[in-house]
Amino acid sequence: MNAAFRRLTIALLIPLLTACGIAMDSAPRDVPVSERILPLGVDTASFDTSGSSLIYLVAVGDDRLLRSVRRDSETQSELLESLLAGPTEDETVAQLSSSLPPDLEVLSTRTVGSVAYVDVSTEITELRGQALLNGAAQLVLTTVELVGVEAVQLTVAGERFPWPTTQGDTTSGLLRIFDFAGVFESAQPDFPSLPPAA
Repeated sequence: MNAAFRRLTIALLIPLLTACGIAMDSAPRDVPVSERILPLGVDTASFDTSGSSLIYLVAVGDDRLLRSVRRDSETQSELLESLLAGPTEDETVAQLSSSLPPDLEVLSTRTVGSVAYVDVSTEITELRGQALLNGAAQLVLTTVELVGVEAVQLTVAGERFPWPTTQGDTTSGLLRIFDFAGVFESAQPDFPSLPPAA
């Protein structure tokens, strides 16, 4: 009986002795940067940008997906001007770029209800193929980041233009984020895969 008691005691102590030793916190706390571990495949580039608004730039890679970065812009005009200014020095080092022509101008902006009306200069018509798709997506995705905006009527020098979408067609009507599905990096985390059927 004494030997059985010893074996039982040892069996109960082994998990306690081999535990990782992480103590429970009594309140939430920030984890120091040195203790953070990022999963593989996460882009660890950091930028000195801040603000509550987002613009979209083109990331490096074969698929050239758009990636959001922060800007401190409060109005639709300021946000679009930040987009047209292109990447900061740090963002350029991280190989972010813009598909928009450097001399492109926003001629006018206004919002009526949930629709933003954005008129740009004719330089955007010089773009073709993926560059035009990305350029339109940059303008639309950046504009719908503003509170209350759900769609964008994008015109060129006051005229409607046939904008490409990822569905393979063109439209001169209202543009929404769904028209550019697959062109931008999603902030939605990947869902875990379903377990295999038994």
